[in-house]
Amino acid sequence: MIELTLQTLSFLAAALLVIIGMAGMLYLDNLIKKLIAFTLLSDGVNLALVSLGYVQGGIVPILEPGASLSDFPNEAALIFGPGIVLTNIVIGVSTTAILAALIVILYKRYGTLKASKVLKGEHE
Repeated sequence: MIELTLQTLSFLAAALLVIIGMAGMLYLDNLIKKLIAFTLLSDGVNLALVSLGYVQGGIVPILEPGASLSDFPNEAALIFGPGIVLTNIVIGVSTTAILAALIVILYKRYGTLKASKVLKGEHE
């Protein structure tokens, strides 16, 4: 049987978020729902990146005085993933704000939030 560790559960949750986000972006017709699905997709990728850096029983990746140099690489958590996630959060918030503004403009122009009608140029 597969041992369900914290890292395994994190990857499963990340995969679920990515699948829900992709399905929402592909199959939902409402622009607001597509924006929410985009956010779920982004959060799933962020969770996967943070999960990659997790080390069971790991230590903070700062070499402190008196620490063993031979054990440090094996015990330290990986810092690259969370660093990329911080950048991705800032970019994601900016992208979400711009997309929300575009949705408001599209709603004012077409009078609908249905992506299919906006793409056809139909007004309500």
